[in-house]
Amino acid sequence: MRPQFTQNYEANISVDERPVFAIGVNDTKDIFTNVVYQSDTSSEVAYRTYDNLGSNKETYFRILGAVPPGRKYFIVGGFQYNHNFYEGYYEGKPLSFSKGSWSVFMYQTLKISGTSQLTLNGFARFNGQQQFYELTPFGALNLSINHQFLKKKLIITLSGNDLFYTNNNNFTLNQGSVSATGFRKSDTRRFGISARYNFGLRKKEDNFLNIESPEKL
Repeated sequence: MRPQFTQNYEANISVDERPVFAIGVNDTKDIFTNVVYQSDTSSEVAYRTYDNLGSNKETYFRILGAVPPGRKYFIVGGFQYNHNFYEGYYEGKPLSFSKGSWSVFMYQTLKISGTSQLTLNGFARFNGQQQFYELTPFGALNLSINHQFLKKKLIITLSGNDLFYTNNNNFTLNQGSVSATGFRKSDTRRFGISARYNFGLRKKEDNFLNIESPEKL
């Protein structure tokens, strides 16, 4: 296997050192990626391995917006577009593969009171891609609420991840002699409760004796 090298070029516009718009290119040579090859002994068997496939050029742009923090309600949202173009060899034959995908994401907080806060965040991806797998739309929505007790020393948090169980997708793979479809899902829907207590113990400060030089005495 040959080593993989990537060059990144990006131009962005920032406000208060926070990028609000960015456009860039990732140019990768001797791309090292996961592939699925047909078995030489059986047409019903395929195996997964890694290989250098050639080059990949990914072009992307991203837009981000936010309401300034510090108020009762705070939101950050944006979207990103990625376009990948692969060119090289797959199973010893010329390969040319091109696909674009959209991603939308957001993060919100609401101060219910001086001791309670609600947080909502999530993402969605459309026309997605994972290497050479083409994916149906998927995403996730996460929610949490915390409340402070005992003069804000005890924090109780209730949380739920992937509330609607949408972080799963159908996939299609059509590369070389392999043509496959399937469904992927994982244990992403979870609910939990956590407690954190601040004992207020401070780190002991070190005392140093300041001795001036003889010239200043």
